[in-house]
Amino acid sequence: MNNLVKTLIIPLVLLVIVFVACKFEPMTFDDEPEDEPLDFENIEWVLESFGEPGNIRLVIEGSAITASFSSATHEVSGSAGCNYYSGDYEADNSELSIPAVGNTEMACMEPEGVMEQEQQYLRLLILVESYETDDGQLRITCSDGSVMVFAGD
Repeated sequence: MNNLVKTLIIPLVLLVIVFVACKFEPMTFDDEPEDEPLDFENIEWVLESFGEPGNIRLVIEGSAITASFSSATHEVSGSAGCNYYSGDYEADNSELSIPAVGNTEMACMEPEGVMEQEQQYLRLLILVESYETDDGQLRITCSDGSVMVFAGD
């Protein structure tokens, strides 16, 4: 009986050890740790003002332009005032770029000027060059000198 127990138990114990060991994947040198979100990511930002220095405009009352930068997908998305938009972005230190943006194509008649404002905003998104955050604000500077100032929600 003793030999029978050794013959059955020892292989069973070894099988359990191998099974448990295979369940855990050790970290290898090729595995990269997840990046910490940047200070502007995973926040819904609401545009307050935009334009060229000396010609900064407030967002039209009754419209809302938003931007959310996802650290998981590196995608920016939100409302451009009437239509929904999204696009990929790249960020490094204070540099930011949004190579292309896609959007829905609905027409909004009110508030007056909302469609022109939306087109200006979407044009500025693809000109984005850098960003800075300070005291709950996100300030984005574009290659043409324009700026966009957002408040964090």
